[in-house]
Amino acid sequence: MIKAVLLDLDDTLLTNPTPQFVERYLGTLDHYLAETLGVPGLLKPLIESTRAVQTSQDPLRTNFDTFFAAMTPALTMGRAKFDRVVEAFYQTAYTTLREHTAVRPAARRLVEWLLERGYRVVVATNPFFPRVAIEQRLAWAGVPVDEVGFDLVTSLENMHFSKPHPQYYEEILARVGVLADEAIMVGDDWGNDITPAWRAGLNTYWTGGDTAPAGEIVPDGCGPFEDFARLVEHEGWLDHLAPRPLEPAQIIPRLSGSLAGLLGIAAEVPAAAWETRPAEGEWSPGEVICHLDNVERLLYQPWIARICQEDNPLLTVDALPPAPACSGDVTAALADFGAARLETIAFLAGLDSDTWQRPARFKGEDITLLIRCDRIAHHDRNHIGQIRAAVGTSF
Repeated sequence: MIKAVLLDLDDTLLTNPTPQFVERYLGTLDHYLAETLGVPGLLKPLIESTRAVQTSQDPLRTNFDTFFAAMTPALTMGRAKFDRVVEAFYQTAYTTLREHTAVRPAARRLVEWLLERGYRVVVATNPFFPRVAIEQRLAWAGVPVDEVGFDLVTSLENMHFSKPHPQYYEEILARVGVLADEAIMVGDDWGNDITPAWRAGLNTYWTGGDTAPAGEIVPDGCGPFEDFARLVEHEGWLDHLAPRPLEPAQIIPRLSGSLAGLLGIAAEVPAAAWETRPAEGEWSPGEVICHLDNVERLLYQPWIARICQEDNPLLTVDALPPAPACSGDVTAALADFGAARLETIAFLAGLDSDTWQRPARFKGEDITLLIRCDRIAHHDRNHIGQIRAAVGTSF
């Protein structure tokens, strides 16, 4: 059952032909930086820094951190001043680009329809832009964030991956607390929106044409955005989508995306909330982190090794302590969990197709390594949701 709808922004929610818009944007930005800073020639390092974000697959580093690290050699200022200059650009010169965009009337109607019925709605725009720039374009699209309660708007600051990586979609799903077979991605760009989302296991709808390109990838629907809105609002189309099958290629992006999603939410948890238990007998957010760390090292890694080495092993939870155990503070536990998850991913990356189908037994059920690893992500997302609920904040 679909619980989350991911919507691309440019040329989907907002009418702005991307190649022309990007060309005008880059020209405006280059002129502004040269005039404001008196430093010509920053456009090339800006583009190169954006490419560094696009190629990064590091779940431990935000896109902004990747961008700024690549941009630093070309700057004569610190990060704080650079932030102020960028903020000023998006509040002034950037606004002149609005004339090259147009509102898509069906967009707001659809978003409000989805939110009223309890769907989680995500603006899944490629996170190369800071939040302030994306909020500007959402306002131009008639869906400003101060009026529309999106569950997540992806941006340079809050994401660790970008399109066209499947990890980008898994990071989104981890943050909003749904699984791949509970989400659909809607967008106009075949290579950035449809292909990676499909590979991650999401349902997809392509707004870039009436017929999908021939090949392996088959979206659930094709046609103008307005057709998608009609199908959803008047024909109950989302209720009839079949889930994509589970495949080994989905697992590493799923586990990596879950880690990135957890880190993204952890960065937004107030310091005082980490040790606060929401109710008697429930874990604090800090204890949840310790539990995730314990489970990764004491259960998941040994289980995976046993499935690979033994004939149909019986998996138990005997090694897990009855209460979360931390060797240090929450920051240390989070770092250790991140390191452990990367170890798990590195091991899984070396497996062949046959190994994923090796059998095991768990709580009276016959499973495979593939199923066991998929359930790791389920477990991650349950506890990420627990942190969100404990803090009582929408991220």
